[in-house]
Amino acid sequence: MSEGTLPLLRMELMPVLRRLPAYSRLAWALVRDRRIKRRHRILLLGGVGYLLSPIDLIPGFIPVLGQLDDLGVALWTLRRTLQAAPAEVAEAHLAASDLSREILNADLSRVNRSGRLVTRAAFRTGRSLAVGAGRTLWRLGRQVLNR
Repeated sequence: MSEGTLPLLRMELMPVLRRLPAYSRLAWALVRDRRIKRRHRILLLGGVGYLLSPIDLIPGFIPVLGQLDDLGVALWTLRRTLQAAPAEVAEAHLAASDLSREILNADLSRVNRSGRLVTRAAFRTGRSLAVGAGRTLWRLGRQVLNR
């Protein structure tokens, strides 16, 4: 990843990371609330399970992207559960966690932008490495043939 990408990524994700304890409290409260339909509580548990599972769409050993997909899924399941909950229940839980729908939506957007930023940087780096390797092989091939 380029040097310019890291400060942008840090700036983009720090607010989301600082709110992780609040999101954890919110998820725990929503899972325990019987006023929310069972299927939505199960969805939320699935999102948390995905966060903890070693089996992912983007494996955790891939730096940054492996963690971003987990975070994105967890936030998406939180948003989906809140959308399905009765409005007064959702608002009460959000207020108790010092969060709002706007903050959650903004954080999902931040995770999305961060994923695109990291992906673009990875492709640029990969392309540079491939071009460099190709040039090196070309030079070696020429040297071998010119002997």
